[in-house]
Amino acid sequence: MRNGATSGVDSGYNGWGKKGIGQGARFFLLCADSNSMAKKKSSLWNFVVNLFSSFFRAIILLLSSAYRLITGSVRSAAAEVRKPRAGASYVELKAVNVVDGSLEGFEEKLLNSKSTVGLIIGARGSGKSALGLRILENVHAKTNRKVCAMGFGEGSLPRWVKVIGNADDIEEGSFVLVDEGGIIFSSRDSMSDANKLLSNLLLIARHKDLSVLFISQNSANLEVNAIRQVDYLLLRKPSLLQKDFERKKIREVYEQAERNFRESRADVAKATFVYSDEFRGIVENALPSFWSEEVSKSFKKFKVK
Repeated sequence: MRNGATSGVDSGYNGWGKKGIGQGARFFLLCADSNSMAKKKSSLWNFVVNLFSSFFRAIILLLSSAYRLITGSVRSAAAEVRKPRAGASYVELKAVNVVDGSLEGFEEKLLNSKSTVGLIIGARGSGKSALGLRILENVHAKTNRKVCAMGFGEGSLPRWVKVIGNADDIEEGSFVLVDEGGIIFSSRDSMSDANKLLSNLLLIARHKDLSVLFISQNSANLEVNAIRQVDYLLLRKPSLLQKDFERKKIREVYEQAERNFRESRADVAKATFVYSDEFRGIVENALPSFWSEEVSKSFKKFKVK
């Protein structure tokens, strides 16, 4: 009797135990399925959010690009409208004092040589840019050669001057005027970048039949190897201490220029000392035909990368 009762209890216990285990297993599976579904829903939601986020980012980028394109086109159109419409006119340089050679021979070299390298040096506001633009205009007026300028505002120069922001944009056979003071360099070491620009121009000058006229405030900013390739120097009035910090050879030329300025009693504000194989002496130049207050203040527009 006792055995039978015990057996019944055990049997009932075993039945309930198995049933409980089964229900627990089913509950565990349901929980697992629920977690799996939650994860799937979460993944789906993340996918949808990421999709819409990417879509809106693409729309914003597209609108931003369209805005830059439109505003750039508007600025270019406005600059084109502002450009002086007059054609190029030739006004020869005027000799004030001749030390050696022939001014006509020097101008012949400027106008007709396939590739020359010149350097204009002088203090701020001494007329370096006006001199460079006058030479640029004379070259185009006499020879119809393509001319381009770097470091000048696009809307301030006439249509026959191509304003560029990169040396790669220079067309073969061009006469190039570069104003170092009008270029914003990307590096903190602007002297290094100025040398890189000039070195790059000199490298391609012979291959592309370019004539380069580079404007700088001081030759000390430029590498000796670049200065050695210069065919002529154009020296404007120096700043107070400029001569003392120039490279030795440039300093010697400046001393010669000062003697000639004194002897000739030339107006230093208008005069340029020319140092070349063809001619050495003092000249005066007319302003470019398109010169204006806007041209004189149109620099620092370009950034070299």
